[in-house]
Amino acid sequence: MDIVRIAALVAATVTTGLVTGVFYGFQVSVLIALREVDDRTYVDVNQRINRVIQNPKFFLSFLGSVVFSAAAMVLMFGGDRGSVLLPAAIGFGLNLVAFMVTGGGNVPLNRQLDEAGAATDPAVARQRYERPWTRLNNVRGWLHVGAFGALCWALIAYGAV
Repeated sequence: MDIVRIAALVAATVTTGLVTGVFYGFQVSVLIALREVDDRTYVDVNQRINRVIQNPKFFLSFLGSVVFSAAAMVLMFGGDRGSVLLPAAIGFGLNLVAFMVTGGGNVPLNRQLDEAGAATDPAVARQRYERPWTRLNNVRGWLHVGAFGALCWALIAYGAV
């Protein structure tokens, strides 16, 4: 059973770290670079990013962060690893909230931007999208950072590090 518990914790930590890195990378590079482009380019690039990010590699880390942290938390019930339950539960909770922020905020904005066709003024489309999407990206990014920290704490508490 210990190998299953540690595997779930490691998978949760790795997938959370990967998705955290994606959102951090966006914040510190992609979003900064896109501030400097014209409205049409901004809309086109974001529409393309929103389409290509929907791929198995991204979904493995994004969905995996929630699924594996839930599994890690559940596996910590009972047994002699009670000190790991709290950080595992925090990691799961933060990953779940970040998932809900993405699903309830970023994804609808992505769809709205994607539906902005050639007839839509790119300046209007950008205005409706950029600030709220960036704010939500910051929120989910920090939630994932917290989840990653909690899962690292869980690994230490487990004695795996």
